[in-house]
Amino acid sequence: MKVAIAGFDQLDTLSVAVIIFRFLTYLVATAIVHDYSEKLVIAVAFAEVASIGFIFVETLRRDMFVGCVLRLLGDLVLTGAGIGAIYVNGIITEYLMEVQKRESVIVLLVILNILFAVVETARTLLSLDVLLAASTSRHRKSATQEFRTRVQPIVHMISTLLCFVLLAAPVLLSGSIVSNLDTVSVDSKIYQVVRSEFINYDYPTTVRKQGSGCVLTDKDGMEVTLAETPLYFGEEKNTEKLLIPKTYAIIQPAISSTKRVDNLSMITEEDGTFVVSSESGEREATDFVLYDGRDTYVFFEKTSLLIGDKTETLSPFSYITAISNGSLSIYDPVTSACSVYSLIGREAYAIMKDGTKIDVGTNILIKTDGTEQMLFMNPSNLSEFVS
Repeated sequence: MKVAIAGFDQLDTLSVAVIIFRFLTYLVATAIVHDYSEKLVIAVAFAEVASIGFIFVETLRRDMFVGCVLRLLGDLVLTGAGIGAIYVNGIITEYLMEVQKRESVIVLLVILNILFAVVETARTLLSLDVLLAASTSRHRKSATQEFRTRVQPIVHMISTLLCFVLLAAPVLLSGSIVSNLDTVSVDSKIYQVVRSEFINYDYPTTVRKQGSGCVLTDKDGMEVTLAETPLYFGEEKNTEKLLIPKTYAIIQPAISSTKRVDNLSMITEEDGTFVVSSESGEREATDFVLYDGRDTYVFFEKTSLLIGDKTETLSPFSYITAISNGSLSIYDPVTSACSVYSLIGREAYAIMKDGTKIDVGTNILIKTDGTEQMLFMNPSNLSEFVS
């Protein structure tokens, strides 16, 4: 050891500093930085290649060419795994920040970061050992030292491959799991009605969560942030299935229940039975209405809408939404009709089958016994309906 240290020169010291600096940079990148843009990944890649190149040149000056090449290949392979870990770390972090904080995903992130730290520590020690061996090779005194110098590149290569497997396998698995979370692939036509305008999306399309809403990627790769109104499947006049692109409150007045239906949930009807489906599972629902916490209601039974002195009957899967100009927009998928009514100077009530009324102007629910309830303005804070 003393001989090796004595053989170190300024370039060796600089190489050690480069290795340690790269190690600390990687740890900071995974632990602190949360803006995982492509530019960040590219910058890390360039820094890593520069670091590898510097160390390669320094070890090549005093070590066997074959050994240097083996270590270079190993470092390049492990660099790919490390950059992949940073990229996947960013995907997971973005999911937790923009979609939802899910315990299983948090555990996945912690495990990935621990493995990354372990592998980078092992890699740093391997790189330092390379410089130590190169320095020692200039002061060989025994056959044992010469044998160690010859076999060390092979040991280094095997150690590098083990580190690669330890890191690359979780990276690929984590990336696959998170990329497929909260995503629905649609192989049929779907459409939305926003302010009386039909917006059609041709299949295949993908819908994924983003915050409390959803983003649709069409067949051309274009991304569209979906409005809060329901996403209907198939052609027009569909009354069998819809997708909720935003977190809604599910209100069941008969049992005085108000819970949460997450964005990307599906509601289907078969033989008069409604089923709410999400990644948490499925659950049947009866005598209910959805409310987005602001101005949109979705009805799943025949509902009477009283606007001033005018009454309109809404079919199941119909929705109404208040517009900022004081108007009420209505869409009925059975008749495929869009209507707009002015609420200025008029009251509007949705009357459910059991007689429960909802004042859509003030968002107050009036039960059959006359008691009133202000509806929740933030459905995300409610407990989940499907659990």
